[in-house]
Amino acid sequence: MDIEEINPIQESILTNPAIEKRRFNALMLAGIALPILLYPFFVAVFLPTVTDFAWRIFLSRLIIWAVLGGMFLFARKGEMQNLLLWPEEYYKPSFYFKWLFLLYLLVLVVGATARIPFWLGFHEDNGMAIKIVEVARKNPVLLVFIAATAGITEEFLFRGYIMSRLALLIKNKHMVVITSALLFALIHLGYKTYQELIFAFGIGIVLGYHYQKYRSLTTVIIVHFLIDVIALGFGKIH
Repeated sequence: MDIEEINPIQESILTNPAIEKRRFNALMLAGIALPILLYPFFVAVFLPTVTDFAWRIFLSRLIIWAVLGGMFLFARKGEMQNLLLWPEEYYKPSFYFKWLFLLYLLVLVVGATARIPFWLGFHEDNGMAIKIVEVARKNPVLLVFIAATAGITEEFLFRGYIMSRLALLIKNKHMVVITSALLFALIHLGYKTYQELIFAFGIGIVLGYHYQKYRSLTTVIIVHFLIDVIALGFGKIH
């Protein structure tokens, strides 16, 4: 539209700061919702006819990579900004060794906390998780692919992308972490267990606070990868 074609009402709308802010907020909310909605949509479209469970796992992970690629395009073409709004901070090697150790210890605490319902006698069907572990252990390449996909894509999406957008919408830094952790737990509903939801929420809190303070996506990616590769490769199957 040429500037000559814009009538006074349209010009007022285009230059109204309140309207521009609402448009910006709507764009941020759309970006936050997209990763949550795209994955189940693509799974429903592409995986119903896939009966082999190992192939379903592999293809579902490819879909997660596709979602990350889609969000990269949405950020660059829709939002007109980078996928990561918080520049990566780099530290000495001692920083990474220290925090990989400390964060994993915190994850063990989160895992113990997630087991409390089980210890109290609340037993649930965790057949989906058991099935994934059994298939992964029979195929080490698939095991590493699952862990790497979770570590890289989920941290880019939930810590790198979503947290930085939430920080533009929510002034309370603690609510930014809690909200991102709740969304992170939401995508684990497919496991259909309270233990997995508690565990995912706890991981979201631990990694979220670390990323918020240190802006080191590298650290949380490595920790997330270690969580999954150790759980799949060496964790107990209940």
